[in-house]
Amino acid sequence: MSVESVKSAIIEFLASTTPEVLCIRGHWGTGKTHNWKTIAKDRRNKPGGVALNEYAYVSLFGLNTLGELKIQILQNTVVRAQIGDLASFATINNAVSTLERGAKKTVMQSFRALFGNRAETIASALGLLTSKQIICIDDLERKGPKLGSDEVLGFISYLKYERDCKIVLLLNDEALEGEDKKKFAAYLEKVVDRNLLFAPTPEESASIAIKEQNSLSLLVRNRCSELGIDNIRVIQKIDSAVEQIEPLLSAYQPDVLKDVATSIVLFCWMYHQPEIAPTLEFLKRHSRLSLSDNNNELTPQEFRWATRLDEYGFTNVDDLDLALMSGISNGYFTQESIDAHAADLNNRVLHREANARYRDAWASLHYSFAAGEEVVDSIMQSFKDEVAYLTAENLNNVVTLLRSFSMDGEIGEVIDAYIAAKSGVKDAFDASRIFLRDEKLDEEVEKRLDNAWNKQSQPRHIDQVFLQLGEDAFSAETLTALSSAHVDEYVRIFKAYEGDHLRTILAGVFQYRRIENASEPMVEIVAKAQEALIAIGKESRINAHRVKGWGVTIPKEEIAAQDDSGLTAASQA
Repeated sequence: MSVESVKSAIIEFLASTTPEVLCIRGHWGTGKTHNWKTIAKDRRNKPGGVALNEYAYVSLFGLNTLGELKIQILQNTVVRAQIGDLASFATINNAVSTLERGAKKTVMQSFRALFGNRAETIASALGLLTSKQIICIDDLERKGPKLGSDEVLGFISYLKYERDCKIVLLLNDEALEGEDKKKFAAYLEKVVDRNLLFAPTPEESASIAIKEQNSLSLLVRNRCSELGIDNIRVIQKIDSAVEQIEPLLSAYQPDVLKDVATSIVLFCWMYHQPEIAPTLEFLKRHSRLSLSDNNNELTPQEFRWATRLDEYGFTNVDDLDLALMSGISNGYFTQESIDAHAADLNNRVLHREANARYRDAWASLHYSFAAGEEVVDSIMQSFKDEVAYLTAENLNNVVTLLRSFSMDGEIGEVIDAYIAAKSGVKDAFDASRIFLRDEKLDEEVEKRLDNAWNKQSQPRHIDQVFLQLGEDAFSAETLTALSSAHVDEYVRIFKAYEGDHLRTILAGVFQYRRIENASEPMVEIVAKAQEALIAIGKESRINAHRVKGWGVTIPKEEIAAQDDSGLTAASQA
């Protein structure tokens, strides 16, 4: 039932003098108590808003006897005008001014002072003082173990029928357990007149928890709703965490704060509701392929998590995420931990924003029949403005567009802008890495990039090329260097390095065997590596055994003969 439906039921309940029992059930943190107290306080001064003159709110948390409950009711009874006020001398004085209320309070305080624990027995006798009032009994699921739900419901029935009271019972019935839960279910229908399930939507919970209307608060509210978080306390803790980290991100792009806030919503939910939110282990292995490729490997719960995370836009956990999780767990964030990782996110945001502006410039060309040829100038200018975050593919697209509009005189300036912005950027001038669909690489672009590559690149020693195969196996420089090297150079390299270095080299050259439609240089590299291993394998039986692990078999008759000391004839010579 939505917030508005429950609100209407509460208003009707407060306005009626008829003795009745209203039960409002719902999960912890969804705002049952907040909703009740807010409405009751709001209605107290409205004409006809609250029909009875006295009111008491009591929590059953930790109470173990009905006597303790009766004492709480007597001590917490206030007049209608005080509903929702904090206890103070003013409320007490005002209460004592009412004869019946003053008698209750004075008698109870006196009996407590005189009889101590026996005051509970006296309270039962004084129960006659409780009549014709509204009583809110909260936290049934948190009562002490010695107090049964059936006892509480029996007492509520007594208050209704014998003392003409109106009682509202607030609880999370799902938290009741075992025999106590069975007793509650058995008595509920006999005692309660109206039984409501308080289940606000995530949107309603977020609106209750976060009242501010600034852009960041609205973002947090929307993100909480997207994840389906309906626990008001959790949402408030999320909002507090975002407010805490906001000043630590003031030096970064505004969208960095938005991205971090989005992450904090997810991570706070995980921390405060671990029983229903995804685990960190699941996040670490989650990707956008989860639903399409791995759904057979997911449990039903994991499948729901994966669906929700995909809809939320979550892809992977990075170092900044781990720092945020640590801050949530510790209860605070530090500038040092944020600065250690936020720079990468800031760069990604700058890249994203630059690409968005560049795409907008192209949109005027593709998705408007109103704009004239000035749109080409806009695209060119946008490229130059955002060039630090754009690619060689973008460069080729702009140059191709300029040629199609006979603006060849502008092309050199555009290429100059790209080369100046990308000076020192790895592979920025490697024309072989440019991805093209149907269009061809512009000849001037290719020539200028090759020239820039040659000026910028210091040729690596052949040893470096081999040793860096694990990270740079497909660049034009690597493929050219390895395919043109002599077999004797391969032999020297293979014999000069050992351990992890040799493993990297051999794994690097033979990875080209697994490439479908391998290029001519790749085929040449594999052939030379095999030829080198054959030469090494023929040197001795031990080397023949070693090269066999790399797919090279040496016939026994081709292995160099050895004397009794294990030396080959060639080595003796």
